[in-house]
Amino acid sequence: MSANQSPPPPSISTLTLTLNPSNSFKQLRKHKFVSRAISNHKGYAWNELFVIAGTVIPAIALPVLAVTALSAVVVVLQLYTNVFKAWLPNSTVLMTVLAVVLGLLLVFRTNTAYERYMDGRRLWGTAITNLRNLARLIWIGVHSKNGHLTPEEFNQKRCAMNLLMGFAAAAKHYLRDEDDLDFEDLAPFISHIREFSSENVVGCKITEGRVLPLDITHQLGSYVAVCRAKEHIDLNIQNLMNSAINALVDCFTNFERVRNTPVPLAYSSLLKQIVMIYLLALPFQIVAQANWVTIPIVFLGSFCLLGIENIGSEIENPFGYDANDLPMDAFCEEFRCEMNALTSRTTRVSCEEWSEAFAFTPIPERYRSAKEGSSTGTAEEVEVVVK
Repeated sequence: MSANQSPPPPSISTLTLTLNPSNSFKQLRKHKFVSRAISNHKGYAWNELFVIAGTVIPAIALPVLAVTALSAVVVVLQLYTNVFKAWLPNSTVLMTVLAVVLGLLLVFRTNTAYERYMDGRRLWGTAITNLRNLARLIWIGVHSKNGHLTPEEFNQKRCAMNLLMGFAAAAKHYLRDEDDLDFEDLAPFISHIREFSSENVVGCKITEGRVLPLDITHQLGSYVAVCRAKEHIDLNIQNLMNSAINALVDCFTNFERVRNTPVPLAYSSLLKQIVMIYLLALPFQIVAQANWVTIPIVFLGSFCLLGIENIGSEIENPFGYDANDLPMDAFCEEFRCEMNALTSRTTRVSCEEWSEAFAFTPIPERYRSAKEGSSTGTAEEVEVVVK
């Protein structure tokens, strides 16, 4: 190791495990997220036809069975007692009008909910992007003029890296209305701050009026200012760091917008009422013509309408613990692994250590004739070969 290089730092996982070995933090609540990866398989996904976990079937099973049972009672009474003959409608105009209105409402409800879901995912991706940029700027960009930092300065650098992971975990718990501090994925990363030390966080909650993710951004901003005052970063790096911190605050504010702005109660309540009125009136409309077939028709109709309506209710808040919510625990864990990988190597890498690169050379003559025979009017072609 040369004299002008800082010693290789321990990874953040090593640092956090030694903060307070005698302290036991709260275990994370198990998330019911159902993993579903995007696949290039072109065949029909038959396995998804028989999945129950993660679907709306458990939530809508009871109301679907109740509506179906009511339709069965209507069919039995009509066929055996003809009790509804005097006032059964002779036209299906009412159902047609309700179906059109209901279809428009359901489409709007589902699109609005899915838009909120995608907003949450886009914002989380933007937050991770800015955290990654800030981590790179801190770990690689912060250095002293003589080539190495003092032990105290190097510890501050590691603490700043911890704060980045603390921000991700703090934002996740804030969005889930969890105001405790002693979570295992949060407390170790903020324990170097005096008021959040490992002795003070156990059993404590965030003071009302304080927002922990914003407190962390204030700490990061203070660290950037100190680094600039000590000339550990230049003005360009300072501006990039402050821009990343500002972007984190913007993402967090938009997180709050998505979580704290639900679909108005008047709209969601009206939609549920119209769906139920439609399903309860459906057997009376079709029993005279469909007889026993009324029961499976009502069952299928209630399954479809109640399922679509329930999907909108479930995904409008993508930050919770439902099976279809965003897997924020996995996002945070992946980010921590990235930070461990980043901090396990030296803070500065020299391009003089690179090996010989690939070279771009013209296509050899023995391949040119075959290439020209299989293509028409192409531009100048090159091939990557290893010397």
